[in-house]
Amino acid sequence: MTFLIAVGNTLRRDDGVAHRVLELLNLPSDVVTRSCHQLMPEMAEDIAPAEKVIIIDADVEPGEPRLELIEEQPSDPLTHMIRPAELVALSRTLYSFSGKAYLCRVPGFDFGQGIGLSAEAESNAHRAADLVRSSAVQPR
Repeated sequence: MTFLIAVGNTLRRDDGVAHRVLELLNLPSDVVTRSCHQLMPEMAEDIAPAEKVIIIDADVEPGEPRLELIEEQPSDPLTHMIRPAELVALSRTLYSFSGKAYLCRVPGFDFGQGIGLSAEAESNAHRAADLVRSSAVQPR
């Protein structure tokens, strides 16, 4: 099973680009998706049974959408919000997650208050959807 997580605030314009990526995908039934405002430690259990996890998030750095293997980092147990690498490490430690985990960075340009994506982020969402689609259906 592949698990896709879209992270971002749709009320901060391009910060919600990951949710648009999920909207653009038409994936097989063995791909599970979730949309959220931020990653939470509780998600470590949810991703544990997956063979592949792809976390999709907006990126303030310019460039093309990219898919990166998540390098694990130690988790800080005293926080409620965590970074992708910490979530993966937590899932490995507590729930024996043994799959591959990736971060899909989707460049955004306008992170101000409001709804809707900039033209650049919309274009990047389509490119990121192609990246995620090809990764989600390929064997790990």
